[in-house]
Amino acid sequence: MENKQQLPNATLVLIFGIVSIVTCFCYGILGLIFGIVALVISKQSIKLYNENPEFYYGYENLKAGRICAIVGISLSSLYLLIILGYIVFVGALIPWTEVFNQ
Repeated sequence: MENKQQLPNATLVLIFGIVSIVTCFCYGILGLIFGIVALVISKQSIKLYNENPEFYYGYENLKAGRICAIVGISLSSLYLLIILGYIVFVGALIPWTEVFNQ
């Protein structure tokens, strides 16, 4: 039996993916940051795993972290768009001519 190594950054990608989902309602910014970082790191680890899959284990954690990161980015983007739409809508309701003419 061969000695397999843990795939580098697989656990980190999983943690960042979960954190991106948890923090997606912090105005969407933190979730986007953690999700994008998780996807960038996972791309490097996937490339390393595809070169020599028999030397590494932990690919399941990497896949799960990547999925969590994609979900986190989607939720964060949606929440950020809702917040921006709310700001634009409320800003349109303010009578700006009365605000600036004082």
